[in-house]
Amino acid sequence: MTNEIYTLFRKTLPEIIRNPNTVEEIISDRANHIILVRESDYTNSVGNNLLPTEFSSLENPSATNKLIAVSIIRENVIYLLCVDKNYQGRGIGTELLRKSEECIAANGYNKVIAGAGINYIMPGIPMNNGAHKFFAKHGYAHSWGDQGCFDMIQNLNDFECADISIGDTINGISYRWATIVDLCNITKCVADAHEEFVQYYQDTQLYEPGSKISVLVAEANGEICGTLMVAQDTEGEGLGSVGCTATMHKHREKGIAGTLVKLGTKHLKEIGLKKAFLGYTYTYILNIYRRAGYEVYMEYFMGEKPL
Repeated sequence: MTNEIYTLFRKTLPEIIRNPNTVEEIISDRANHIILVRESDYTNSVGNNLLPTEFSSLENPSATNKLIAVSIIRENVIYLLCVDKNYQGRGIGTELLRKSEECIAANGYNKVIAGAGINYIMPGIPMNNGAHKFFAKHGYAHSWGDQGCFDMIQNLNDFECADISIGDTINGISYRWATIVDLCNITKCVADAHEEFVQYYQDTQLYEPGSKISVLVAEANGEICGTLMVAQDTEGEGLGSVGCTATMHKHREKGIAGTLVKLGTKHLKEIGLKKAFLGYTYTYILNIYRRAGYEVYMEYFMGEKPL
């Protein structure tokens, strides 16, 4: 069943960059409530219109024929709601969203979030394909105010950064790979810079030799003042990524974050990767990544609706 849902997700939203294993793990989580819609859940009405007759749960599907729509719900978060392109415009999405909201309300929640919860398939509702207009029509509003949410990408063949290297000291700041002995100081730095990122830096596997995700740090007078995660193949084979950039408040406006991003990206190119990806980032730090060559690939509508 997981493979079937994943296939529909990829068919409907091929532009979304997310590690297939991560998506399949989220889909298969037994804490989810999943609503499936199959061809046999519909009967022909006037002309070629199809009307919903029944919605199936993952645990007790009513049919074994083609899956045409799905909603994945965890607590009060809709992780995924998609309809096969051949069946869009027939009211299926509207009915599926209504059923999803009923499920969330029945579990005692007074608000629906579309996108990210404990984990995420997408951080929000993709705007490039206009999907956000459907949710806005049904009462959802962007919850981040004037801040946007973005994925960014760049072609590493076009990336040039010959003037600096990992191991250099630039304007009194040294840049190097972290080891496990740095964890306490990294935690202090990240807690000051962006406390929500602390949980990600606590994974001790990041500091082991050969890890696919490594931590690059900036150090001033023995104090770690900036951090960056640099990864390979975590969002797809042959795809590098950078993220979780953090700079202590007292060390900001010194170019530390931008230098970390450039050094991390240079490393990805040097190990032979062709593209670099940055997911789930924010308006106020876009220029840090743009100066390193990244461009906006996808913008998300961070939809929420009161019930």
